[in-house]
Amino acid sequence: MPYPIDHRLIRQFVVAVEHGNITAASVALHISQPALTKSIRKLEDFLGVKLLERHSRGVVPTVFGEVLLRRGKLVELEFEYAATEIEALKGGKKGTIRIGTSPVFSTLYMPKVSAEIIQTNPGVKIELTNGVLDTLIPSLLQGDLDIICSALDFPDHPGIVKEHLINFEHAVFARDDHPLANHTDIDATDLMAYEWIMLAQDHIAISRLRSYFLANGISPPRIAMETNSFETAFSVVKEGDFLTSASLSMVNFAQSSGLTLLPTKGTLWHFPAGVAYRRSTSRPTPVISVINSLKKAIGFRVLG
Repeated sequence: MPYPIDHRLIRQFVVAVEHGNITAASVALHISQPALTKSIRKLEDFLGVKLLERHSRGVVPTVFGEVLLRRGKLVELEFEYAATEIEALKGGKKGTIRIGTSPVFSTLYMPKVSAEIIQTNPGVKIELTNGVLDTLIPSLLQGDLDIICSALDFPDHPGIVKEHLINFEHAVFARDDHPLANHTDIDATDLMAYEWIMLAQDHIAISRLRSYFLANGISPPRIAMETNSFETAFSVVKEGDFLTSASLSMVNFAQSSGLTLLPTKGTLWHFPAGVAYRRSTSRPTPVISVINSLKKAIGFRVLG
């Protein structure tokens, strides 16, 4: 079945939803408000469904509009990928790579990865977004990110490809003069006595922390603060008798921040990590660039 729809109509619909207002969207698109309204009605007539709900504050997508928004953004993204590959074939390297990273990857690897990509691809721009799985996965599926570098222990999704590159193990850190700093074989009971500083919105990590204590027959400790960066978390932990959890790979960074690794009994938890990107007929060039640079940064052998 042919679909004789001008791709500009889809673009106009996406912008209308993103702005939540027809007037604002028409200004952003440099077209008149009646022209934008006509375009959206043309899409609705063709699809036979209502795409937008109009109210006093603007517009919101219907359930049908949500589907078109998600797919429409991916169509735009595929076009950008095609344009990037064509530019590369012409001898130029331009475009934007949208990378989402967990705090561990952002702290340990992305400075080197980003620098290498920029230096070897003149004209390329990187948009780096820090987050946790609960925020990165939706952004990847919606087309707001090209690739994410994070833990991979999330449920498989038919639209996402995972590439395992490294394993992480979580441990407990405290300031150098913490009451537990000179203890050995610290158990869950010892850890329960102190308040914790954790990453914001990292519901998976918080859930695992609670599971660790519950598995030892102990109620979970109180989380006194949540922040979106390890730098802030480590700085707060250094100021008081708090505890935090981070990957063992962060031990050098933690020590440089005035923290020490606590020798706890057993393993807090461990998980596979690497990259994830949307499934496509072929891996887009920007995605390949990130994967290869990241493999070099973590010491993973890059296959030719």
